[in-house]
Amino acid sequence: MDPERKIPYPYQIVPYCIRFFGLSSNLLVNNEKHVIHGISITFETLRRENITSQQLYLLSASIDVVERYQAFLESSHSSLSTQVFNNCSKPWFGEYCQYSFNLTWSFDKIVRNYFSDIKLQAGNSFTAETCYTFIECNRGPSPSCLDWREICDGKIDCLNDGRDEIDCEKLDLNECEEDEFRCSNGFCIPKELFNDDPLTPDCIDRSDEKYDQKESSNFDHRLSKICKRGILIYVNNFTENYCLCPPAYFGYRCEYQNQRVSLVLQFRTVEWRTVFTFVIMLVDENTNIHSSEQYDYVSLRDCRKKFNFYLLYSTQPKYVNQTYYVRIDIYNKEKMEYYDTMFYPIRYSFLPVHRLALLVDVPIRDVATVSKKCLLKCLHGQCRYFSNFDKYFCQCLNGYSGMLCTIKNSCDCSPDSIYVGIVNNRSICICPLDKFGPRCYLKRTGCISNLCSNSSRCIANDETYSETEYYCLCSQGYMGSRCENPETKIEFLFAKTISIPQTMFIYFIYIPSISKSYSSPPADPPQIIMVSKLKFYESSSFVYFGGEFHIIFVKIHQHYYLALLRHNSTLGINISTTIIPEHRCLSIKDLFTDNIPILPRWHRAKHYHIPCQKHSNLVCFYDNDFFMCLCDIDRNANCFKFDYRPLYKCFGYNYCENDGQCHIDNSTCPTSSSCFCKECYYGSRCQFTTTGFGLSLDDILGYNIWPNIPFSRQPKVATLDGGGGWGTRTVIDTTIPGISIFV
Repeated sequence: MDPERKIPYPYQIVPYCIRFFGLSSNLLVNNEKHVIHGISITFETLRRENITSQQLYLLSASIDVVERYQAFLESSHSSLSTQVFNNCSKPWFGEYCQYSFNLTWSFDKIVRNYFSDIKLQAGNSFTAETCYTFIECNRGPSPSCLDWREICDGKIDCLNDGRDEIDCEKLDLNECEEDEFRCSNGFCIPKELFNDDPLTPDCIDRSDEKYDQKESSNFDHRLSKICKRGILIYVNNFTENYCLCPPAYFGYRCEYQNQRVSLVLQFRTVEWRTVFTFVIMLVDENTNIHSSEQYDYVSLRDCRKKFNFYLLYSTQPKYVNQTYYVRIDIYNKEKMEYYDTMFYPIRYSFLPVHRLALLVDVPIRDVATVSKKCLLKCLHGQCRYFSNFDKYFCQCLNGYSGMLCTIKNSCDCSPDSIYVGIVNNRSICICPLDKFGPRCYLKRTGCISNLCSNSSRCIANDETYSETEYYCLCSQGYMGSRCENPETKIEFLFAKTISIPQTMFIYFIYIPSISKSYSSPPADPPQIIMVSKLKFYESSSFVYFGGEFHIIFVKIHQHYYLALLRHNSTLGINISTTIIPEHRCLSIKDLFTDNIPILPRWHRAKHYHIPCQKHSNLVCFYDNDFFMCLCDIDRNANCFKFDYRPLYKCFGYNYCENDGQCHIDNSTCPTSSSCFCKECYYGSRCQFTTTGFGLSLDDILGYNIWPNIPFSRQPKVATLDGGGGWGTRTVIDTTIPGISIFV
């Protein structure tokens, strides 16, 4: 791990398995009546000894065995009482204690040695160690064979009929959208992923990043003589050896290349405190699930992280005439309810490896649940609509599958989990926050002691990839790994001559320190934009901010004001500042009467010292095209790049009504969203209006009633009628001009 690396390392778990197509699983286990390298203990014996499933888990028992034992403890089902746990003696492992690694090497050395070879092979010329065999290709005398990367590379490699280049013109003719980057091989990726991290290219040919292929390695090639692309294990009494293959390879020696879908996913959501579960599935035209992966995601923790993995076809080779797609189901893990589904087609079935690099924008809940008339008759399920594709599908109930949910399957998910579907005769289950395991029977222990401070929420992390057992979702106003540190609280007051705004944009500016060497120009000051909405009874506003900053500007009534300027960026203190007319930043159009404002940007910048020297009370001024400038104590202009464009995007979704504009505070890792309303509209979604007749008290007060707060603690405007009884006539003075409301 590089402590100076600002971009999170990609998440990837690579399952290594014995992958022999056509070989019975019975041949992979010890078929003797007793286990040679361990002791067999029945579930009933374990229960009498008060052994918990957590203890079995810590003994490195198979996860399937641990879950079956927990199910036995919960139900005491007699059919499970005779099942056994095989307590293996070192160095043996596996459900039947039948496997062992190299006895002379540590497991750490085996893994490091293997991945050193992987890095060495990356980008190098193809070798005959592994072959793609799903095309009958004559490459000449043995051991020459076809590599999957030679398919559609613009050169004919198969001497018989050039079938390695059939249909490849479809890639040449492929055109990308305006918001996409075209890889050298014809695939498209989102432009946001172009040149974002040289260590994690998104194009499968690496054409989106500057990639250094020079890698040093002290790889010991003794293993590669046995396992071409896998990890060597010994079976039974060291009389046999097998190879554990990654998803990209199969065969006794991992010598054959798999057909697969290679995915790179990056998620974005404005619901930054919500715990989502993403279920990613490879599905065919008959809605059969071929393979799946799932991840728990919290934007505060996982923003900008990439998720890399393979999805395999259940049949090798795949059926070329069938259509396949990637389906992503989204669930709210805290509420344990369905959220949304997305659809991504596999367009080029003739390719052995299809790369999908996706920037998945999770829609806002109110937008995701827009109802549409469904045309499918789902017998044991509910008809759903893909939020990003004009297509319907059936979401089946527990134990059912098929296009219309007509196929009955057994569901072995725990009672408190959510059933998603069936893959390889196993149920796909969504676990509650405090459970884990393929069937969700095991209890997470990371949050038992709950070390999160200040009423923050403890989220148990996924044991398979997390560096810590838990993650703290901090309450408002706190930050830190355990939410132990207060954020900076800033209160904004308004001078009497400034009318109180309905909406205020707040710009936090951090000035990086300048290197003494001056070897490179200083970086542009980082800028974070927040939105504060004031209710009509409020005369001030406050926000919490957890980052460092030196300057605060605010935008109210289409004017900019300098709200705060400080030399130190001390965190965790309370600040109160007043917006005054004297700190208004003027436009250069107001300061220059000649043709200077219409000059090119850098030409007019030469004149920026004039306003500070000419106007002794001027604090700041701005150029809408690029700059914000401060007048220093010597009356010189100190200018820096300033982003004047609010982020009216919300990832393509707009949940604001009445032509309101959806605003997020950061395009990469947003922490808030809000609606910027047009004149005469207000409310959290611009759903209320002050125009015309029929303005009801419920509409106005509904925006100001605080949820989950007792009536006695509600704002005064919402409680005026509480003690007067019927017939009481009270005048409420609002900030809506010309309107008095009588109760």
